[in-house]
Amino acid sequence: MLTDTAASPRNEARTAFRSGIMACLPTIPGYWSIGFAAGAIGTLAGFTTLQTALLATFLYAGSAQFLFYSLWAAGAETISVVLSVLLVNLRYLLMSSAMSVYFREQTTLQKVISGLLLTDETFGVAVQHGSPESKVSFAWMLGLNVAAWLNWILACIIGAGLASALPPALMEGLSFSLVSMFIGLVLMMWFASRRKLLESFSIAIAVIITLSLSGHTDTSIVVIVAASVSASLATLGLRCFAKKER
Repeated sequence: MLTDTAASPRNEARTAFRSGIMACLPTIPGYWSIGFAAGAIGTLAGFTTLQTALLATFLYAGSAQFLFYSLWAAGAETISVVLSVLLVNLRYLLMSSAMSVYFREQTTLQKVISGLLLTDETFGVAVQHGSPESKVSFAWMLGLNVAAWLNWILACIIGAGLASALPPALMEGLSFSLVSMFIGLVLMMWFASRRKLLESFSIAIAVIITLSLSGHTDTSIVVIVAASVSASLATLGLRCFAKKER
């Protein structure tokens, strides 16, 4: 009886882990296409395949990697590169905060591991998965994150190795797949949402802010401001709806 009781949670964790991997599959083509481009740009910027692989492993942020390569190739100072990458990645604070409600029962270590491997894509998939019950298991999130992480690293390595063989026009065309994947994730979340009016309002605010500020300041700052304001207004709206329902 004790053996069966101990085995049951392990079996549930394995099942959840595999389920997380399966949930990652629709986003993998996006990781590969952008990973190819990121690896290729790393090679063109003068980095070895090993260096590109290490950057993909430890930085693990597509937009930050593209920014890093561009600034490094332009001869920017180290402090400028670090601060720019940090600024671009600040959005993960917002994502982690939004995801925290799904991890209330997890240990601190589990929360740290889940947060360190969080990306824009896994955030979108996890929110859609956890919304019905406001809960995401650590094993499921680990499967989702690890699958995405390993595919990103592998794609960057292959992209770095094939950089000299692929035509430049093809490499430039791959960038649009990232936008397409984000649009798909937003639509998936919108159709699954129970508050489509609030979701639409938040999206509209982000678009308006982005269009208003684009061309007047740095793009990374525009993204952070748009995301922060729209998320804050959506949170206030959600609280207002909750008070009315009471």
